[in-house]
Amino acid sequence: MVVKAAMTVNGGAARDLLRNLEEINNIFEVKFACLNILPEQEKIIENLGIEILVPEKQWISKGGLWNELSAGQERSASKSWLDHAPIHEAMKWADAIHLTGGNGSMEFPKFVNPNTPMHLHYLEAKPGIHDNISHYNPNGGGRWRAFVMHLLQIYQRRRIEKSFSLFNNNNKWIVSANSAFSAENLHNIYRIKGDVLYPSVDLAEFSRKETIGEVSELEKISGLKGKNYVVTVGRISWFKGIYEAVDHLAGNNLDLVLIGGGTSEENSNLKKYAEKHDIRLTILSGISSEAMRAVIRRAKAVIGLAHGEAFGLTPIEAMAIGTPPIFVNEGGYRETVVNNKNGMLLKRGDYASWKLAFELIDDPSVREKWANEGLLQIEKMGLTPKNHAQRLFGIVNPLILEAEVSNRVAKED
Repeated sequence: MVVKAAMTVNGGAARDLLRNLEEINNIFEVKFACLNILPEQEKIIENLGIEILVPEKQWISKGGLWNELSAGQERSASKSWLDHAPIHEAMKWADAIHLTGGNGSMEFPKFVNPNTPMHLHYLEAKPGIHDNISHYNPNGGGRWRAFVMHLLQIYQRRRIEKSFSLFNNNNKWIVSANSAFSAENLHNIYRIKGDVLYPSVDLAEFSRKETIGEVSELEKISGLKGKNYVVTVGRISWFKGIYEAVDHLAGNNLDLVLIGGGTSEENSNLKKYAEKHDIRLTILSGISSEAMRAVIRRAKAVIGLAHGEAFGLTPIEAMAIGTPPIFVNEGGYRETVVNNKNGMLLKRGDYASWKLAFELIDDPSVREKWANEGLLQIEKMGLTPKNHAQRLFGIVNPLILEAEVSNRVAKED
């Protein structure tokens, strides 16, 4: 049984899980359980012939100060799992459970029989619990808030840490991180040692060949035709470095396209900030995969300035398409981007180096070299859905076999 609580955010974790499900379903008989899901996601999974277990009244992941102080998000997710009767039946059916982290997911393990093998795909710590950056304003202000919030989050932090402790105390339950960087954080924060199970990119979806659908989607987006722009992806937050993307583009005669965005107020504030730096900003929210590919394909580069990004799907999606990836030399980006070979890894705030990088990719031979090396890097690391599913089988199957032996011995006794 494959489990992920929150799908409606539709971020990198949900995208990665959806693209891997078909290959996982080719190896295992799969049921998919979640607390919320988008109609288009539901359609994808149903077309794979996979049964979806989702509550009739879908869970809403609420934020806000009170939820932070009272662990309201965790408690409401716990109640949704508890009341979700079909999943309790499915747990009896399952030989093993593959749980993907994220909002609400860590409230699930306490309902699982300790003798049922379970694998957790750890993505990152819950934002704001063990870091300061998630508490900053999108423009980097309000830094005083982090100290105060950490003092007030004691109950929430303990609750989350207790959920992870279940994996430390059960040899039938194991954890894999989505990068070596995440694995290090997993050990530092929760004292759990985990291997690495990398995400993937579907080379059939993110191919070098432009589709008719992409052309059609691009025509619906006004203001990009003939423009010299770079793309960054993510919600408007200091963690994702969106304001810093504007800073690093200033003076380079480049437009910025943000795939993601935020609230109306956050979008408006960011546009004003971009205007102050003479940068034309386009924000694209809730766009299709085809539209995303079309925008990336026509971009001069894809850039990223996130703080401590666990892995980062965007660099490998850019590599797959053949668009130069230029990212900060931090976090999980360092595991896929090889500096001046398939992209650039640059120091945050070194504006001169960023300017040189933007000038460098004007050279078609550099773009071609990086594009070729990008595909080789994806192949070298095995970042495809098929390899992901096979690696997952290698992790989960020994747990299943061990459980079968234990059950057989118990019956004989």
